[in-house]
Amino acid sequence: MPDEDKLRAFGRLVVKLQQREDLTRDEVREAYRQIWRNEQPELHQGAFIAALRAKGESQAELTGVVEAFQDEWRLWFPHTVRSPEPPLSIAGVGMDALKTINVSSGAAVLAAACGLYVHKPGAPALTGVSGAADMFALWGVDLDAPGEAQVKSTETCRLGFTSVVGRAFMTSGFARVISQIRIGSSFHIGGPLVRHVGERHKIAGVPEPRLVRIVCEVMRDLGYERALVPCAESRAHPGRYLDEIGNVGPTHVAELFPGGEIREYVIRPEDAGLREAPFEAIASRGTAEENARILARALAGKLEGPIVDVLLLNAAAGLKLMGKVDSLAAGVDRARLAIHEGRAIAQLRALIETQNPEPTRGRAKLETLLAD
Repeated sequence: MPDEDKLRAFGRLVVKLQQREDLTRDEVREAYRQIWRNEQPELHQGAFIAALRAKGESQAELTGVVEAFQDEWRLWFPHTVRSPEPPLSIAGVGMDALKTINVSSGAAVLAAACGLYVHKPGAPALTGVSGAADMFALWGVDLDAPGEAQVKSTETCRLGFTSVVGRAFMTSGFARVISQIRIGSSFHIGGPLVRHVGERHKIAGVPEPRLVRIVCEVMRDLGYERALVPCAESRAHPGRYLDEIGNVGPTHVAELFPGGEIREYVIRPEDAGLREAPFEAIASRGTAEENARILARALAGKLEGPIVDVLLLNAAAGLKLMGKVDSLAAGVDRARLAIHEGRAIAQLRALIETQNPEPTRGRAKLETLLAD
């Protein structure tokens, strides 16, 4: 139990948040350090987490959250990807009102199949049916593979996956908190912004337009060189959003360029030569297993339509961000070819072979999903 002075100091931070006063970057970083290390009573921890999210995070506060997460992360995962080209990370924050079939997971596989080096971080579902960790596990990827294997897979087969609640993190502070919470929080926003393997290029989807520029500014502060922060809307569901680039309406984007410039703009499906679709066409199905099967079949070229289109669009954004294509339309064409030539599903198979200590079981899981 912390001493009385430490309890009161932490309590004062909660009161400031309740009164809608912003905290400093260092105050938030220290508060979350105490939360990760379990140095405050759980009632205090929950009060701080809820109060910061309810107030709405400032740029400085969110930067402090990410720095605290980064500090803890490096204690448990001190690994860096050293690939021939800079790796790209693709993540969605989650907490979005409109739940899709895990677009970022499929897009990560597809982007790697198009020639990028991709490291995908992910967690189990928080408020939806399935998260990235659920998808990769159902595809047959071993979430408890050693960190060295996850990094090596990124370096050698262009794709690696790290679950933030895998075996390596079972006794970490953030795994303890994540396992107990069922509400959206500031660290759910901040967690995907961590430079998990030292990457400086990332696509990070956010659940509300208010966060688009703020998160891009935070990523600049954290040392990212290039970043894309999208938040999509559905014409049929005004006021509700997706944490990725959508083909169901316009997507609000902030993009970080070398030198620190940030530009905001809107992406529409037709910009990439795609048709706008109804949200229901890409919505999450009823179970994680259904989502995993649909995505695997899309990557294998066994599906056509809006689900494939949204994967193409998000992979294309990664290709454009990394300088591989000059336009989203060119990126879509390149990604579509990767599916049709079998390279996308081959990429997922290669991940299982490279990252899993014993790939036989994982291979069987994937083939079961692909069976007609």
